[in-house]
Amino acid sequence: MIQLENVTKSFGERTIFSDVSFKIQDGEKVGIVGKNGAGKSTLLKIMIGVEEFDAGKIFGLRKEDIGYAEQMPNFTQKTLLEEMLSDGVEEFQVRKILYGLGFTESELAKNPKNFSGGETGKITLARALLNEPRILILDEPTNHLDIYAIDFLEDFIKNYRGTVIAVTHDRHFLQNCVNKILDMEAGKATMYPGNYEKYFQLKTERREYEWKAYEKQQEEIAKLEDFVRRNKVRASTAKRARSRQTMLDRMERLEKPPSNEFVKVNLGDAAESANKILILDKINFKNIIKDFSLEIVKGEKVGLIGKNGVGKSTLLKLIVDELKKDSGEIKIGSRVKVGYLSQGHEELNVNATPLEELINEFGLTIERARAELARLDLPAQIVEKPIAELSGGEKTRVALAKLILTGANFLLLDEPTNHLDLPAREAIESALKSFDGTILIVTHDRYLLESVTTRVIEFEKREVAISEQEKISKSKPKAEKISSTAKPKLESKLNEVQLEKLEAKIKMTEMELKMLEHEINSEVNPAKLAELAAEHEIKLKELDDLYQTLLD
Repeated sequence: MIQLENVTKSFGERTIFSDVSFKIQDGEKVGIVGKNGAGKSTLLKIMIGVEEFDAGKIFGLRKEDIGYAEQMPNFTQKTLLEEMLSDGVEEFQVRKILYGLGFTESELAKNPKNFSGGETGKITLARALLNEPRILILDEPTNHLDIYAIDFLEDFIKNYRGTVIAVTHDRHFLQNCVNKILDMEAGKATMYPGNYEKYFQLKTERREYEWKAYEKQQEEIAKLEDFVRRNKVRASTAKRARSRQTMLDRMERLEKPPSNEFVKVNLGDAAESANKILILDKINFKNIIKDFSLEIVKGEKVGLIGKNGVGKSTLLKLIVDELKKDSGEIKIGSRVKVGYLSQGHEELNVNATPLEELINEFGLTIERARAELARLDLPAQIVEKPIAELSGGEKTRVALAKLILTGANFLLLDEPTNHLDLPAREAIESALKSFDGTILIVTHDRYLLESVTTRVIEFEKREVAISEQEKISKSKPKAEKISSTAKPKLESKLNEVQLEKLEAKIKMTEMELKMLEHEINSEVNPAKLAELAAEHEIKLKELDDLYQTLLD
């Protein structure tokens, strides 16, 4: 069991959190949530022993029991596969996790020092998962992962036998992978049982109760203070006034609860336009996009998903003419005004402050610019800093403020919830749901996809036919899988995605069989040998069933 008692942490005069106390039982899976700056990552660093704390006690966290995805790993081997095998793990397990997180066979032979920052993050995550520690501690584990790798990670975490503690803003992950949520707010920490929806319900109820209790006490205080003020100078009532003052002095004052209002984001009413918003006809761009076609009509909210690197962000840049297509035709409908939110915030002048950005771009007064930024939870001390010094989430808020002011009726959004905390994600989701214009959104935020989109397109670089795919949510329409070069569809009762998943499962099962056979050949303990033989028989039956499904 892990236990924290009255843990307090400050940086200088600023208290990050105080008197944090909670218990985590062995095998529990806990999500840690809170606004950016609430101290979530600081708490993790304290728990893994790399950050000191000022007061309190921590029990049940031995360094040798903890697995953590370090931020700056030190690679010593020449290839990724060798690097992962240097931890003394079976090659099958290494390949299973690396494949699951989206690495290809060719990338296994690549020097681990030559990967991008996002890919390095995936490598450190893989290393943490490989060692299967008693306690797995993760900081934003779904960052840098595409939607398929996130699905793999969720399955891994759900089946993990140890304790998992994860700081995350991924609501789908919180909904499906945790059984407790630690909410960090206003320097305090509250543990809630259940997944994200349960946490949201309980927190809402708790906040309503806190506000009622606070407002009731404030009314009582006001009445007592009024009585004391009116009666303390009268001889006949002075004694009663002193009694009321004593009551006031002894009263344990309730702290004012944080606001129970979410940040409101209003995208405004969309101006009228032609029915056909966007037509893409056989778009080609280098070796990334080939013969891609798509049509979007007014009012649609289209999600674009796909593996990292297949060209989703590139497609948006082609539509807004930031990149020049090699061939094909892009048609924007009559009276369509495009608003674009890029993943890298290229639309922001990093040398300007948020105030200057809005004033220079839209001719606003300083008061109006402050008000627009405040609506997106950007306080006075932030809006006067250069944008280059802002966090990722703060930059996203500035970009959203600009997007709102454009008055666009067709929004192109590239990972709009990246770096945003839960309240901001809820606000963006609500704004997109109520927006009466048209949206094309690239995102790995599955909760956002399920809530907002009316159609989801799976964008692929591989040569496959147009087909249907099961969407992430059963309540939503099925997604189209669109690829650059079409070829005749396979005659099969299974659709392309089902077939692909089945073949992948067959391959994985065959690998698992080989690993079991390797263990059987080297095992000398009779009891363990019998156990392995039984597992081998079950796995053989599983493989037979998979092949039968393929043939049916």
